[in-house]
Amino acid sequence: MESTATHTNDSQWINQETEKIHAEILSELNHFESALNKRFAQFKNTVTAQQEKTLETSLANASSHQITEPRVFISRNSILTDLFKISHIRGVRNVFAAILIIFVIQVTLDDIIQDGRINLQFEIMFESFANLHVALFIWLLMMLSTSIVVFLGFYLWTKHRNDYRKTFKFYDRIWLSIYITYMILFLAFPSREITKHKFGVASSIVILLEQLRQLMKVHAFVRENVPKVLSVAERKTADKKFVCPDFSQYLYFLFAPTLIYRDQYPRNPAIRWDFVLQMFGQVIASVFYVYYVVVRFCIPTFGSLNQEEITLSIFVSVIFNSIMPGSLFLLLGFYGFLHCWLNAFAEMLRFADRMFYKDWWNSTSFAAYYRTWNVVVHDWLYTYVYREIYVLTGQKSRTVPAICVILLSAVFHEYVAGTFWDEITPGSFSCRITLPSSKHSKIDL
Repeated sequence: MESTATHTNDSQWINQETEKIHAEILSELNHFESALNKRFAQFKNTVTAQQEKTLETSLANASSHQITEPRVFISRNSILTDLFKISHIRGVRNVFAAILIIFVIQVTLDDIIQDGRINLQFEIMFESFANLHVALFIWLLMMLSTSIVVFLGFYLWTKHRNDYRKTFKFYDRIWLSIYITYMILFLAFPSREITKHKFGVASSIVILLEQLRQLMKVHAFVRENVPKVLSVAERKTADKKFVCPDFSQYLYFLFAPTLIYRDQYPRNPAIRWDFVLQMFGQVIASVFYVYYVVVRFCIPTFGSLNQEEITLSIFVSVIFNSIMPGSLFLLLGFYGFLHCWLNAFAEMLRFADRMFYKDWWNSTSFAAYYRTWNVVVHDWLYTYVYREIYVLTGQKSRTVPAICVILLSAVFHEYVAGTFWDEITPGSFSCRITLPSSKHSKIDL
């Protein structure tokens, strides 16, 4: 009996030890797999960066009459995402966070010393987002119009086009007129609502930027899919399939952080919700950063202008006092929107191509800055404006399409600024045209 019990205990011990060894081996294999995947991802990003650098070098050496292909989507991180893996670069971000804390402490102490209490002045933020609920309702109407009306119209045009084979041109012109009318109404309706309601600055910007984003999305969707429909109609074979993207593809494109339509995009296997929360948290921090910059610099600078005569010395003082907060607004807008906001939505949609900007801080000319500051908008301008006009003009000169891009960009920048400020500023419009088109900027898209 004792020998049997001893044998049983030995068997249990052996099984336990075997399970431990098995668990340790599995754990080591999992660690090895994670490390291997990480190395492969780093290697892939390195190869991608080298390919981009090689492409940029070849483009720089290319003839002025050559033109590159449209955007190719591949899996890659944003530049800052990779740079923040370096502790020294991450330290720069920590410096900005420390400055924000200093701003909070300084404003709080000033309030206690001057007023005897903490005066957070959040009414400034509330005024900026005045009537936000109305703005969100207008956004919802625009989104429903873009997602349902546009897709339904394109679907009907595609489905019934073969029924009018003898009158293709007339049929297409009717739908083209409907499309142009829709775009004009889509521009006019939100602008009218902004002038009708007393929106805050931030609420107005939400409507205007969403309006332009959806307009560019609609044009990209139509421009990419119309040639597919026309190519099917031109086939001499009897097999003329009904060509229309799935609604799910179109809906994904409407929310994806890109303005270039594709039926498929590279996707990540999973969503990192901790990364999403981190990005949205930094967006909120950027908003509060802007608030404290306004309270600390802008209100003292501009608050007394209506109470005294503006002399040349006061004008010069205001200009130079505005440089630092203006630069901070530029950096915070870039980091909060182009990096954090777009990366958050890209992660939620598993959108793998995160090249929303390039290393614009290394630009040595306005042309390089123009191409790298906002890659999302630049890709749209290059694909659907620059290339189109370049082809229409016979591919003889890059000057005309470049000027058209500059003019279109200036017009819509002025449209946004003029609508929410309720006034047109010809001076800023002239600067947006003359600076990029000057000979020193070397504009070459």
